[in-house]
Amino acid sequence: MLLVSVGCFLLFGNRFSTLSAQIDFSHVPAPAADESAIVYARKRRRGKKKQESQDVPEIAADYSRFSSNNQRDESIDQQQQKCREHASRLGHTILPAYEFEDRAVSGTKLEREGLNAMLKAAEQGKFNVLYLYSLSRLARESVITLPILKKLVYVYGVRCICVTEGIDTDTTGWEVIAAIFALIHEQFIKDLSAAVIRGQEGALLSGYSVGDWCFGYGSEPVPGSEQKRAGRNSKPRKIYVINQEHAECVSQIFTWYVDEGMSISQIVRKLNHLKAPKDHRSSSNEWHHDLVVNLLSNPKYVGDWPWGEMQNVRDPETGIVCQKPRSEEECEQWKREFPHLRIIDDNTFRRAQEMLDANAQKWEKHRRANGKFTGSSSETNGRRKVKLLHGLLKCDQCDSPFHSDGKRARCRGGKRGTCKSITSVPVKLLESMILEKIGTVILEDNLWFQCVFNDLLKLHREYENQVPATIREKERELYQLTQKIERLVDLVEQGDAPEDLQRRLKSRKEEQKEIQYELKQLRLERNHDLGTPSEEWLRERLKQLFDVLQESSPAANKALSALIGGEIIMEENEIPLRKRNYFRGKFRLNVRGVSSFLAGTSSSIERTGQGEEFVIDFIQPDKADQQREIAKRMYDAQEPEFKIAEALGVSRSRVTKLIDEVFELRGEKKPDGRSRRSRLAVKHKEPPPYQAIAEEVMKLFREKKEYGEIAAALNIDRNTVTSSVKYWHEQRGLPVPDGRTRRKFL
Repeated sequence: MLLVSVGCFLLFGNRFSTLSAQIDFSHVPAPAADESAIVYARKRRRGKKKQESQDVPEIAADYSRFSSNNQRDESIDQQQQKCREHASRLGHTILPAYEFEDRAVSGTKLEREGLNAMLKAAEQGKFNVLYLYSLSRLARESVITLPILKKLVYVYGVRCICVTEGIDTDTTGWEVIAAIFALIHEQFIKDLSAAVIRGQEGALLSGYSVGDWCFGYGSEPVPGSEQKRAGRNSKPRKIYVINQEHAECVSQIFTWYVDEGMSISQIVRKLNHLKAPKDHRSSSNEWHHDLVVNLLSNPKYVGDWPWGEMQNVRDPETGIVCQKPRSEEECEQWKREFPHLRIIDDNTFRRAQEMLDANAQKWEKHRRANGKFTGSSSETNGRRKVKLLHGLLKCDQCDSPFHSDGKRARCRGGKRGTCKSITSVPVKLLESMILEKIGTVILEDNLWFQCVFNDLLKLHREYENQVPATIREKERELYQLTQKIERLVDLVEQGDAPEDLQRRLKSRKEEQKEIQYELKQLRLERNHDLGTPSEEWLRERLKQLFDVLQESSPAANKALSALIGGEIIMEENEIPLRKRNYFRGKFRLNVRGVSSFLAGTSSSIERTGQGEEFVIDFIQPDKADQQREIAKRMYDAQEPEFKIAEALGVSRSRVTKLIDEVFELRGEKKPDGRSRRSRLAVKHKEPPPYQAIAEEVMKLFREKKEYGEIAAALNIDRNTVTSSVKYWHEQRGLPVPDGRTRRKFL
């Protein structure tokens, strides 16, 4: 019925279109001489253009495509062979350079590498005849097929021939046939989708695997089931099974979360550290927050297997696919229960859902309608603008960029647990030390200044030679664009204007204005060139550049990127006697990048390692370092430890530890405390008991009392008496009396 309708339409449509050619217009008065001259002159010009176009040799091309990885590459060869055979019958030859193809790309997608290359070649006029094995190779969506086809024919002047459908754009009525076949090819995709869903529905209701198993499970074939399936190379049905290795990982994740109370972030870092396996559909080896949350909330681990909760919806104009949820009533018919596939018990799973719900409810007030966090105020979170170091810091271990929360920066891989670098560094410390180093170089280093100046002179000479060529190129583009606009106007006068003429004409005129503006700017730059740059001009520009860097703005980020060649390599290092490590930054000042930036010319960021390398240790001043320095200075000045403790405001044990650390850092041996104490002018903060009672002891000593009697009288031991007598005599520079001699005397 459809073919009959098409035939009638073409037959009577052709009759009506030729009817006007048979009507006698002899009674119509002839136009005035001057008017007819104008009309005929215009016709002659058009005829001349047509004659010139007919003299252009016909260059043929073809486009082939297949949709799926399951198809063979020979499909492209077969399509190209059919196109070459048909082209040969029409007297055309298709060169290999003009055989465009897309492998394993759906015809519902607008953006295709081979298709874009073919359209670009057509726009440039590299061929004027295009062969397609089938119109479905061009696209499977009518809203994509017809606009591309009309652009090829009416805008690029390409004759399109479809081998299978017999479409030739040089014949009358091709638009109607193309439109009908485009709808047929579009309906084929819809019918195929419905057939696939119907087949999957039958398999899952029979208990077979349809490929929806998640982490912790797998599938294995059912022997003999392939005999019941149609097809030459039929494959056996598969059923779901538990993957024991992955199931143990699932159980461990639930244990960490439910029993041990670990947070999601801690679990993510743990899994990445252990290099735990992932789902078979994962595109990376890293675990992340959403992956763990989805695992903890998956009902398949308790034997409830839903299916078809989301459906693919494709934008017909672009081919972009997005997923939208189906209704619960529709999904209920596909829900399955597999008690033998249970990995987690009901109690553990219920507690996990309660904890996830409680956490979600806790942060509900901080989420937007789309579920994303609102975050802190843009005025206070430190991320309102692009900062100075945005995108410039890179980890030397995992090559990941650094992430900043506005106050501190750290390796993104370390945050996820995939990198050993876990140290963070204050952003203000990074900015201040980098700017201090760069300021010293660009404002004070005369050798570096001379290198930049010489490169700037070289760049200026290149610019002087390049601008005239650029102007000529822009003039050529403007001429070609003007020709295209005139061709569109000619189509209107001929009555063959495409439907979207106004849009295309507007687009072309906008391009024309842009090129005219660029051409005007180039000519102004040529006429108002300031001449060869001087050293004074360069010094002033470097000062302005350093002022820009102080602002910590997008402009500062761009300037710094040009200075350092786009990256600062961050290397983590240990600090002796400290738990927290520090970062060592390495970068090079890119001379060409600086000169290009100052000259205002476009230059891609060079990462070739050119220029002098600079190294900065991003270490914050530590209070312990200052204390060690003061303690060592007072220690060398023969100050007692109690005075050092008073000066530092710490305990005496802390002073002892600080001095021990000083000698350890220097690799020296600490002197014996007793020998040092003997050299001190002040040995103790408070005199010991034997010193305090020295006068009382000596009073009884002069009364010729024995040491035992003195000790009993003062309620002390004999050793204290001995120390007091010794101390009293040493203080006065007298010899200490011998005990045995005194006993004989007594």
